[in-house]
Amino acid sequence: AGCGTGSKSISSIAYYDLGAVQPAPNNRIVASLRSIDVFAVSWLDSSAMQYRLLYAANQRRQNYAESRWVAPPAELLGHALRKRMLSGSASGACRLRVDLDEFAQIFDSAKASRVVLEARVQLAEPTGGEILARRSFSLSRPAASADAGGGAAALAGAVEAFSTELHDWLGGLDRTAAPGLNIAQRCRS
Repeated sequence: AGCGTGSKSISSIAYYDLGAVQPAPNNRIVASLRSIDVFAVSWLDSSAMQYRLLYAANQRRQNYAESRWVAPPAELLGHALRKRMLSGSASGACRLRVDLDEFAQIFDSAKASRVVLEARVQLAEPTGGEILARRSFSLSRPAASADAGGGAAALAGAVEAFSTELHDWLGGLDRTAAPGLNIAQRCRS
């Protein structure tokens, strides 16, 4: 008699992930990387789906009560990046470190929201850990609906866009705009 009041049924919680992740086409940087490691700030170290109401409570980070990620955002992002950017034939030795600073849905009004993904990335050489290159990324995408499902779908799109931008940035490190980096040579195992 005492178990029916006060708490939501576990079966009423909706669990979200980033959908089916496909490898990036023309993946020319696979040979340069050995690993992709993703770390997150402490407040993103849970499966809570977070949002912020800019129009009402700008300084409050809130969690959806009946929606969760299947894993913490760093784990979801790491899985997606490894699936898109590494293959079973990866023979490189460089390490990519991604520090996730934001992964949330932002409500500009009660009916309009967008998602924000912010990360800092470092490419480290295999020996000695020298940082070869670093860059910050900030992506924002509108959500189709002002709810957890709309936020999850928009964040999946932001992760795909992030992986594309990351792939293009890494691929451009050997171009003339970045003389002397020679990533292909420095990341050989």
